[in-house]
Amino acid sequence: MNRREAYNEIKPKRESRKDMILEVLKNGDPGGMTAEEIAQQLLHDGKISHIDPNFTRPRLTELKEDGVVEVVGKRRSQITTRNTAVWKVVKH
Repeated sequence: MNRREAYNEIKPKRESRKDMILEVLKNGDPGGMTAEEIAQQLLHDGKISHIDPNFTRPRLTELKEDGVVEVVGKRRSQITTRNTAVWKVVKH
């Protein structure tokens, strides 16, 4: 399988992940959520089986490039204790 075939195989999953992330952001904390908080909510909702940073972070970057979400601040991670981006859906 070449790179294009591999990309085309995962593309539908990427869109589904974006939809799940957007749903959590729309229904979550009105002040915004971190990638970790989004992943924790997806785990709680039974949409993912374990927390994997690579599930949310790349999709958030893509959603930002699409103009759908934006970084609105930073918050200290309860897991890593480092500051991490807080994301919100862009209001149109």
